[in-house]
Amino acid sequence: MSTMILSGKRQVVLPAELCRQVSLAPGARVRVELAPDGEGILVRSAGAGETKPASVLFDRVKRRGKPLAVEDLQGLAVARKQGKR
Repeated sequence: MSTMILSGKRQVVLPAELCRQVSLAPGARVRVELAPDGEGILVRSAGAGETKPASVLFDRVKRRGKPLAVEDLQGLAVARKQGKR
């Protein structure tokens, strides 16, 4: 759990690691509401099915093997369309 300071404009900065865990990227819209028990505040993503930028995937995907060039990826896509693999 993190402790944050409420600014004079009633703003807080959410920790980056917490944002990554719940897939909140800079500029994401959030919904803020009072917790059901009235003891705190809940912050939730405003769009349940909204698309998220690729940056939220960083640190979530394990990379295996060497990176492929864009041309190689395009070649794989064409081969797949033609039924070759």
